[in-house]
Amino acid sequence: MEFPVISADKTHHVFEGTPIYDARFKNVREFHFPGLAAVSDDSGAYHIDFFGRPLYAERYEEVGDFFDSTAWVKTADGYFYIDENGGRINSEIYTRVTDFSNKIAAVYHSFCGATHITTAGEMLYNDWYYDVRPFDEGKALVRDDDGWFFINMGGERLEAAKAPADSIPYGTVRIAPRKNKIAELLSGQMYDAAVILVRHAEREPFFRGEPGVGKLVTVRGEKTAAAFGSILPKISAAYASPMPRCMRTAELIAGFMPEADSMLGEPSAFIFDNAKSQEFYQNNSTAKAVRSYIKGAKLPGQYPIEEGAGRLLSHLKSLCKEGVTLCVSHDLFTASFIGFVTGYSFEADWVDFMDGCILLRKGDVWRLVWREGEFILP
Repeated sequence: MEFPVISADKTHHVFEGTPIYDARFKNVREFHFPGLAAVSDDSGAYHIDFFGRPLYAERYEEVGDFFDSTAWVKTADGYFYIDENGGRINSEIYTRVTDFSNKIAAVYHSFCGATHITTAGEMLYNDWYYDVRPFDEGKALVRDDDGWFFINMGGERLEAAKAPADSIPYGTVRIAPRKNKIAELLSGQMYDAAVILVRHAEREPFFRGEPGVGKLVTVRGEKTAAAFGSILPKISAAYASPMPRCMRTAELIAGFMPEADSMLGEPSAFIFDNAKSQEFYQNNSTAKAVRSYIKGAKLPGQYPIEEGAGRLLSHLKSLCKEGVTLCVSHDLFTASFIGFVTGYSFEADWVDFMDGCILLRKGDVWRLVWREGEFILP
């Protein structure tokens, strides 16, 4: 596709020497697929289409070009990314960003560190570093406490490397992954029976517009799930969302094949119209949607949160017969359930892979244990 070009005075675009719209700007940059260009005028910086029309009403301090139908924009608070409709791809604010390339960008966060994200706005792998550089031929340069080295797209460590010759300032912040405390919390409890509800192990990354049904557990996720299972008490029964990544996670943790359970996913206790729900989440951030859901928002194809959480709680109780029962679900349902029961908003963080909660029954009393908190259940 041949795009219009920038005029000699850089105030508009022309095609075969003829202006393609009437507006004039202080500065314009080249058009990029899907036909959007960065411009600036007295109101600020933004993007326009071929007709010179603004893509959105907002104005920014700076904007980047569109790559992979995604562009960065800068406000007084920092950087974030928008899609081809002008909507944010996630709720994060970054201190440093790169353009997307092959649907991956390098980003720096003020208190988490540096990592890579996908066009869906989620982390490509589940780690933060002091520094990262863009991927090139399937590997990227990163820095942690041990120095510089390469990783692959699965986040696995490759060979050591020399410091890059670029002039980008080194990062000074890096948070370590949150330790999974479920086994530790369970070992300190008195109970007649328990249910462990967790999100599946690390999976292949999502990219915007792709269905998530076929995403499988990564090699690193399989190793972590098996290690997690080795420190838990013996699992007496195991259930999982029918999605392969959940079934595989439960199998690795429990040591035997779980029973597929549609109350944990496909569709789950929270969803009454799976098609509507899948269409919604294919084009919207799960974390952003769940945060609004916890506050009472209505979402396409989903029961009100109090009804969905009640349905899941009743189901989990019915599975809790004796010993320790394992249930593997998804972040959408795990976060919704925990958020409703505990009142936690998940504004500051999210449900990590294999993060979750414990339901304990002692006599007729039910409790939920999550992180360091305990909550009496109805």
